[in-house]
Amino acid sequence: METETGKTPPTTHDETLLIRRILDGQTGLFRQLAGRYATQVMRMVGRLIPSPEEAEEVTQDTMLEAYQSLARFDARKASFYTWLMRIAHHTALKHYRQHHKAVAIVEMEPNWLETVADDETDALLNDTNRVALMEKAIDTLKPDDQMLLNLYYFDNRPIREIACITERSEGYLHSRLQWIRKKMAITIKNLENNEEK
Repeated sequence: METETGKTPPTTHDETLLIRRILDGQTGLFRQLAGRYATQVMRMVGRLIPSPEEAEEVTQDTMLEAYQSLARFDARKASFYTWLMRIAHHTALKHYRQHHKAVAIVEMEPNWLETVADDETDALLNDTNRVALMEKAIDTLKPDDQMLLNLYYFDNRPIREIACITERSEGYLHSRLQWIRKKMAITIKNLENNEEK
């Protein structure tokens, strides 16, 4: 397996040794370690925070937090990548909540989800002619749900890893993803109905 740069990704053992060297005083090596994942962090942050300047700031805040917390990293619980993405996740959400106006989020009653069938949901979300409506529907989601959607559908991260990043149970994430899909389908239908009027 190769990374986006075409290089073979480091093994957990290599990273553990590098982290040990950083903690033993070779702090300059942190730039090398963090640099391996800067693009992935920036991409994840950028999906929630579209301003390149703000996304860069949040990415730097993530790396600073990771550096300051490095002694608490435990390779037995998660890979460095997953641990770093957890920090990025929380840092991006915190920044978003502090610096962005709340989007008009319409909470739906549980029975509303039954108004659209699973096959209709799939059809609405897979229709390439509805991309603009899908983007509007995504914008109506809470930031946490947007991040979950990005991690699962756009970054293709496994639920087990997302559970570690978001600190949620796998069962919760499965049901939340189903809820998000239904909500987006209903939002797309509502947007289409409003455009037709």
